[in-house]
Amino acid sequence: MEYFVFDMDGVLVDSEPMHQKIILEVFQLKGIPFSSDYVQTLTGMSALPMWEKVQRESEHTETPQQLLEFHRAYFFDRLPSLEVVAVEGVKEVLALLQKRGSHIALASSSGRKLIDIFIEQVGIASYFEVIVSGDDVRYSKPNPEIFAKVAAWYELPAEQFCVIEDSTNGVAAAKGAGMHCVGFQNPLSGGQDLSKADLVIHSMSELLQCLKKRIL
Repeated sequence: MEYFVFDMDGVLVDSEPMHQKIILEVFQLKGIPFSSDYVQTLTGMSALPMWEKVQRESEHTETPQQLLEFHRAYFFDRLPSLEVVAVEGVKEVLALLQKRGSHIALASSSGRKLIDIFIEQVGIASYFEVIVSGDDVRYSKPNPEIFAKVAAWYELPAEQFCVIEDSTNGVAAAKGAGMHCVGFQNPLSGGQDLSKADLVIHSMSELLQCLKKRIL
């Protein structure tokens, strides 16, 4: 395959623990009685659908939009003190794909502002031909809309793409779009069920070897 689509959080950058920590802090500040185990079930979701789910299930008095705005302001206030690093080995994967002429896209539930900050921070922004963010879709993963938009941008059928995802929601979205999917079992992303992926890897070096052997 020569068309690859990368999720960001937990695949390109090890930011999932940071996101989960911030969400849990917001829960505590807002008196929402959910645990870190619950937070892990939200991995891969866009911000507004996530807060709609939280508000509905917690029966919190504020609206999802109010909770989202508080979360966003709190996150960007904390961001200067937070450090994000590239997932080990992912730069080598991106460099190999670029060298062999593959097309590389990014499809993340995060907002475009945050995507731009993170990929610039870790020095990988130049690899991506197209970026589709949570701002660009109506429906969050596990809905396949975000991956359908990538395929539409290239004007190609979904089966020509290979998605690399680290979350249950992300894998479901990729398979729902009709794309091949590699599940990356990143221990920092929590106990994600990747059983619906076509292939499960446990490190980027494993993905690199698959690419070198032309398994993908």
